[in-house]
Parts: sequence; structure tokens; C-alpha cells
Amino acid sequence: MSDEIRDKLKPKAVELRRQGWTYREIAGSLDIAISTCSLWLRDVPAPPRPGQHQERVAAMWKSRWEPFHLAREAERQETKLAACREAGELSERETLLIGALVYWCEGAKDKIYRRAEKVSFINSDPALIMFFLRFLEVAGVSRERLRARLHIHESADVEAATEWWSQLTGVPASEFQKPTIKRHNAKTNRKNLVDEYRGCLQLTVRKGADLYRRIEGWAYGAMLGEELGRARLIDRSDEMLGEAIGKRREASGN
Repeated sequence: MSDEIRDKLKPKAVELRRQGWTYREIAGSLDIAISTCSLWLRDVPAPPRPGQHQERVAAMWKSRWEPFHLAREAERQETKLAACREAGELSERETLLIGALVYWCEGAKDKIYRRAEKVSFINSDPALIMFFLRFLEVAGVSRERLRARLHIHESADVEAATEWWSQLTGVPASEFQKPTIKRHNAKTNRKNLVDEYRGCLQLTVRKGADLYRRIEGWAYGAMLGEELGRARLIDRSDEMLGEAIGKRREASGN
């Protein structure tokens, strides 16, 4: 750096330092190295930082990094859109298999110690609720067999949420069952306090035992294939599944 440039920049650096600017801010503003700031300003005490310091820093960093963040966001969005195009429209068979897997992750399940072959699905994601309704339609379930119930915190607008879910699903609000109200817990640090919070919707199929059995069969068939799926359904044992997989590996030499 020439003496002429140094003589012009150093007084500016000293002035900014006395205003409470950090070395990083000064270096970025004057386009000099932080080490140069340290050398020039080591004898200049930094006064208490004014209240607008954080705002100034935020504005500086935003102007520097915003183009990068916008580019990254565009890249993320394009990846998602490309994957959406790749998925395309699902066939009825694909809808049944994926729907069964979705239910197996999120729906009520029958247990050996508590037999309850019923179809009951609850979720807060409108897209997942819409997909489950499509799955039920492909599976031959009429809307008349559906029962809807809202699960929501007492601090939310129950009536507005019920109407919103009713519009989404086509189930009349008057036919919703009595909502399950979650009592407020002051110790819980809830994040879902935005206007879009509408609770969870539970969909139950009346006389759904036969459908539940088919869902279980579809799910295990999709997860394990026909042979292992049949074995798992018959034995209902995780230990059996491990043994069957071990035997298959031995037979294949792996």
C-alpha cells in the first residue's frame, strides 16, 4: 500500500473506530486487511458500541451475502421442482402401496396385546391429508364412511380451523366430531404459534377392519416383498424377520 493511500485511509479508519466500528466492519468498508486495521488502530481505544451497532452489522452482512443466499435458495427450489416433475402422476397401484406405507408410519396400528383393527389417521400436513383421502378413494372407501375430528390447542381458533379443514377435505363442518382440545402448558415452548396453525386432523373409517387388514398386507408386501411379507404377517414377530433375512443371506452366499 502506498503512503498516499495509507495517509487517506488511516484517518478514516481511526474515525470509524472511535464511532464504535469493529475491525471487521472497518476492513470491509475501506477494503483493507483486518491485520492492517489492527496495526493502525492498536492504540485507539474502542468506545462503547452504540445501540445501532447490531443493525449496522446486519445491514452490512446482508448486502454482502444476500446474492449468495438468493442463489442458493433458487438452487434448492429448482432441485425440489425437478424432483416433483420426476415423480409425475401416481398410478392407482402406486397410490395403494405408498398410501399403505404412509398409514403404517402415521396411522393407528393393531397390536398383539391390544387388538384394534381400525383405520385411524392423524396429521397436521394438509398435503398428507389430501393424499390419504386419495388413497381411501382408490381403496374403495366412500366419503360417507369417514369421520373427522380436530385435535388443537385451546389457544387456537377452533371454529376457523374446523372450517378450514372442512373446505380442504369436503367433510361438512357440521359432521365433525367433538374436537379434542389440548390444554395449554405454560412450560412448553411452542413454535407453531403462527396464523397458519390449524391443529391436526384425524380421519377415521367406519367399519374399517377389512381395509386395515389390506393396508397391513400392502405395507409389508411393499416393505419386504411377497415372501418375507407373508412370513412377517403370519408370525407377527420381529425375531422371525431377522432369522428369515439371515437365512436368505446364507442362501445367497452374502
